[in-house]
Amino acid sequence: MAPITTGALATPADSAKVSLGAAGTAALQDNRWYMVGRLLGPKSRFPGFKGTISSIWRIKSGLSVHDAGDRFMFQFNHEANRNRALHEGPWFYRNTMLLVGEYDGVGLVEIWVAVKGLPVALRNKNALNLIGYVVGQVIKFDQSALRRREEEQRIRLVLDTRRRVRTWMLFEFSSLVQPEINLIYEKVKGFCRDCGFFEHDARDAMDFW
Repeated sequence: MAPITTGALATPADSAKVSLGAAGTAALQDNRWYMVGRLLGPKSRFPGFKGTISSIWRIKSGLSVHDAGDRFMFQFNHEANRNRALHEGPWFYRNTMLLVGEYDGVGLVEIWVAVKGLPVALRNKNALNLIGYVVGQVIKFDQSALRRREEEQRIRLVLDTRRRVRTWMLFEFSSLVQPEINLIYEKVKGFCRDCGFFEHDARDAMDFW
């Protein structure tokens, strides 16, 4: 039987990687909006939570809730409902606060990254911005560590967990200043320091603390 080919499949059939081109991009446009959340306390039974949260948010239809370990992933059919749930809290379920955060439905995670190895003169926002944007999208810094010029600086980043992230890098600020930087990804699930990739469970949900 001859292999099936389409214009979207640009990669040869014997390759482990298949490029889907425009068809792959179209598949990502599913017209859904996502959010992730975690209860600040012991996790409740999923059926009860799933049946109640739509009432708390006053959503009659168009909400799907998925159990993602110690957190929940929410899928909304309407952006307005997602935005209301995301921004109009705080929300409580059985007297326990529910923390919620943005999620793209694919593989973005928001975490703190500790930066070690910077000389004292480079423990500033400019240097941390340069380091942070090599790894991900910078959100904010640990202001207390910055003021004190502490040996360990911290950056809040958005990472794409589908990409390899490194725990050690050499940054050349000048021909004479090339510090070796260690990056420590705090409170993440499923990160493998050997290969630099996040395992499946970490790709499915963001971490909160």
